[in-house]
Amino acid sequence: MTVNKSIYGIIFSLIISFIMLFFMSFFMIAINVGFTPKFINAWLGSTALGLAIGFPIASFFVPLTQKILEKYITIKKN
Repeated sequence: MTVNKSIYGIIFSLIISFIMLFFMSFFMIAINVGFTPKFINAWLGSTALGLAIGFPIASFFVPLTQKILEKYITIKKN
């Protein structure tokens, strides 16, 4: 599949956001609430909220971070 750079950035941010919040919310709910009957509802709710908050943040900060790093750091080619 071929996509332009901006679409790739959106897809990348969405996938990274989901993977991170999926595991982070699982462990945070497990530690703070425990494996109670409310666990699944709390986990799904925090996952949905985390995606709603995390994706826009990642969409802004991932490209910004890449631009800053590319400005100041050169990657050594083997």
